[in-house]
Amino acid sequence: MARMAMLVRKWFPGQAVTEQSMAEAMVLEKDYWEKMAVAVTCGVTKAFNG
Repeated sequence: MARMAMLVRKWFPGQAVTEQSMAEAMVLEKDYWEKMAVAVTCGVTKAFNG
């Protein structure tokens, strides 16, 4: 629960911590890390393949 509240504060500063805001923050966090994984993979591929 504390982690979810932290994510709400990260993505929606000043917004109340509700079930809806926790769900939205979780979706944003998951999307962020999926995109980060793609970016890292592309960077490593570019580094090794020139």
